[in-house]
Amino acid sequence: MTTRGGARNRQGTARKLARFHAGGIRARTADFASPTSTGGRARVGWPRVNSGERHAPRAARGLAARQLWLINVGLLTLVGAGYLLHAPEPQSARMGLFLYLGLLSSAASLSIPTGLLTLLATRLVRPSAVLAAFLWTATLLALFLDTQIYGIFRYHFNGMVWNVLTTPGADEAVHIAPLEIGVVVVGALLVFALELLLIARLRRRAAATPLRPRWFGRPAFYWSAVLLPAMLVLTGIYAHADLIRDRQVMSLARLYPVYPRVTIKRLARDWFGYVLEDRPSVAFAADGILLDYPKQEVALPPDGPTPNILIVVVDSLRADMLAPATMPRLSEFADHARVFRDHLSGGNGTRFGIFSLVYALHGSYWKPFYQEQRSPVLVDALLERGYETTVMTSASMSYPEFRSTAWVRVEDTVEERLKGERPGGRDDGVERRFREWLGERGDAERPFFGFLLLDAPHGKYAFPDEFARFTPFAEDVSYLKLASGPSDEDVARVFNRYKNAVLYSDSVVGAILDALEAAGELDDTIVIVTGDHGEEFMENGFVGHTSNFTDAQLHVPFVYFDPALEADEERRPTSHADVAATLLERLGLDPALRASWSLGGNLFDPDPSAPRVASGWDSLGVRVDGAILEVPMKAYGGSIEVYDERWQVRADGDDVLDANGAVLGRLALECRRFLR
Repeated sequence: MTTRGGARNRQGTARKLARFHAGGIRARTADFASPTSTGGRARVGWPRVNSGERHAPRAARGLAARQLWLINVGLLTLVGAGYLLHAPEPQSARMGLFLYLGLLSSAASLSIPTGLLTLLATRLVRPSAVLAAFLWTATLLALFLDTQIYGIFRYHFNGMVWNVLTTPGADEAVHIAPLEIGVVVVGALLVFALELLLIARLRRRAAATPLRPRWFGRPAFYWSAVLLPAMLVLTGIYAHADLIRDRQVMSLARLYPVYPRVTIKRLARDWFGYVLEDRPSVAFAADGILLDYPKQEVALPPDGPTPNILIVVVDSLRADMLAPATMPRLSEFADHARVFRDHLSGGNGTRFGIFSLVYALHGSYWKPFYQEQRSPVLVDALLERGYETTVMTSASMSYPEFRSTAWVRVEDTVEERLKGERPGGRDDGVERRFREWLGERGDAERPFFGFLLLDAPHGKYAFPDEFARFTPFAEDVSYLKLASGPSDEDVARVFNRYKNAVLYSDSVVGAILDALEAAGELDDTIVIVTGDHGEEFMENGFVGHTSNFTDAQLHVPFVYFDPALEADEERRPTSHADVAATLLERLGLDPALRASWSLGGNLFDPDPSAPRVASGWDSLGVRVDGAILEVPMKAYGGSIEVYDERWQVRADGDDVLDANGAVLGRLALECRRFLR
């Protein structure tokens, strides 16, 4: 039975609901109601139409996502503080402001993609908490790993790092201890758990937060009052530094992984009449340009000499290792050879060091040669002259991609990942296989070209126990420890481990020479023993290689044995780019043809005016008198930087560039000579 009062109550309720919907607030039953345990009726939770109105569940998730974003900007700032360990002391208030605003700005910039994705996930993905926790954990992990990369090599996650991660065989070039992997994995899991806890707590608090919280509860306030102004001020400081050529401030832009180099030179010139000085630059060819190499056919004379040629490259072998204590066998052999005391590699990594050695070109040519899979003239000429070839290594010839470049025409003769026979050793398998190969040759009268790459002093510095002469030494190479500022004792222990590995490689070199002599070939063989690049142990604040163009990473031993030459020392400056022409001209090639296929000279007649050029992944290092010019190979890589021999930015960089305009002009021509 229905009473009149009950009818009025129902009508009143209907009018309230009508006003509720007319106000534009609509919600799904799943967001606004939940079944009760008594009677199963739904009760309304949000929103409340009064001064204490609260967020609906979806709105609460959105507020929590924005707050989580802000918290993670703080976490990214803390992780990114690792970059400050390797920053120079600020020399001015502007440098200090740029340094610390840069950290905050970089963290905020890095957070934007993840922050937007998590906000989108709150609208599209119901179980968005797990996804948000995963995305923020991945972002923090990526930044942490980048701080470790920068701590060792002083560059960020770039094309080279991606090349390592995606190229088969790269595991032979990069060694990471299992303990380090475990530490990173455990750390990532803990961060993931922390993110989940934060999300749960923030959502509970957001559900009880008024729709208009106080200013300190609004993420938009911090973006508008702190983060965006910091980014704008930082951009202005850099633009002004670029305008007035303040190199100390400009160099700090490399410290952080995300920083847009905004310049105002054109605006200052066109709108304010600012007079800009000419700034040296080197224009490199765009991707996709075809090769024009060689400029003319290169062939050895049919009646020229045909000695065997054996090149032995020891990975990461720095010049000061050629000493009786660390390389007794090679030091003894060097007494009967030509020793080049001022010899530089053409690269601060294996890829470009070997490329310059066999191609006689700068590393700027690597990409087009790889794309076209073009063989070097050195190999082509030897094959046409009838040379037998062999390439052997304990590492991989797929990373770097030498099977598609240097050895593309002789790929069937490449033997890689040869196993060592001594516990802890890597390279004695190369010596064993080379000895076997010498005995298997069908035509002993046919000349041969051999290229052997020994890998023990690279990466984790491997050696058998009997070569543990230098003590105390590190039991393993911990890159996490090296990246976070190692002590002098830590560095000394790692250096001792490296020297033990060099001592082991020296024994392999000696055994290779013994095998050559036992086969009766030594007296008719040109033997070259060198390194593909050097290795640094904090001499200039770095560890390893690929990070700068100082002597520690470029100066390598170079021993050249030729039965037709007397033993001697050569102290004129030479480089790997001079090797290929020296060999082919020794076999009778006309030196007048050199410029048609080579950028190098002859080891025994070096050009004193020629700059020695070494390549990194995205820049070239040019050695000039008392300075090193770092020339970016990409337009977005910034301007040419000038360093001293300890890799410190020179304040008089503009003067150095002005004095070396001819060198840069020559470099620009050389880097385009063999492109169409």
